[in-house]
Amino acid sequence: MNIAYIISAHTDAAQLARLIGALHPDAEYFVHIDKKSDIRPFKELVSAENVHFIENRIDIRWATFRQVDYQMALLEAVIAHPKHFDHIFALSGLDYPLWSNSHITEWLEQQGNREILQGYNMNTELLDKQQRKQYTEYRPLITLFGNYFDGKLSIALRRLSSALGIRRKLYLTVDGQKWDLYKGSSWWCISEDLARYIVDTYKQHPEIRRYFFHSFGPDECLIQTIAFNSPQWAGRCILSTGRYPGLDALTPLHYIVYEPVIQVMQAKDLPALKHSGRMFARKFLSGVSDALIEELKTHY
Repeated sequence: MNIAYIISAHTDAAQLARLIGALHPDAEYFVHIDKKSDIRPFKELVSAENVHFIENRIDIRWATFRQVDYQMALLEAVIAHPKHFDHIFALSGLDYPLWSNSHITEWLEQQGNREILQGYNMNTELLDKQQRKQYTEYRPLITLFGNYFDGKLSIALRRLSSALGIRRKLYLTVDGQKWDLYKGSSWWCISEDLARYIVDTYKQHPEIRRYFFHSFGPDECLIQTIAFNSPQWAGRCILSTGRYPGLDALTPLHYIVYEPVIQVMQAKDLPALKHSGRMFARKFLSGVSDALIEELKTHY
């Protein structure tokens, strides 16, 4: 079984080294370091032959299309590698495994052709008011200017767009076909065949980029939208139905405490992690999560 891990990191090189050191030694690792960050500490601490720091580095800005840019850069690097990968995991550099490598491998062998990509159809009357507002808002220039436009000017532009009746639909048109918008998490596990389909579809249809460019959190939607609107792939993915379940329920492999902000895991969180049933957790920080990581090593 060939496994690839694609990892996005911007800080804490020591934690990235711990993460990679805990995972399959025979896997290939494709790492994107935020263009704003100094890459040297990462390369100094993580220098194995199976770790590939991609050259196409993106200046990441949270919740903007820049995050899709790094996702595509990582997937393209995986596809270009001589190996064909059965499974591609998407992780953050601040993640850590809760399962042993043998447990992960055994679980993957049981999945057959199932894609561990979860999504929720946002084009539904069941969508709650907050999510509907967030994903129909038109956010001009946010990808170009990022956090600067998250302040008063960003709010003013969004309000102006709303007053003018400029709202995004919860669907897009691709090659003349209506595609519903799907939302999930940035953390998943897919086959290389699906990854190739996603990259090829994205490249062949510029209308997909146009739709997502001025939207909120496209890194949690674009990949899911392509997969779930494909008759070939939708049935292999994990569809959530009913009312919007929340992002934690759309993150199938990770234990993450999202509210009010993403919680940093510490030793006191060990019981919750043990009982979570999840394969990974986020987030771990050097100097804060060290004792917890040592406990997790004995838990395997």
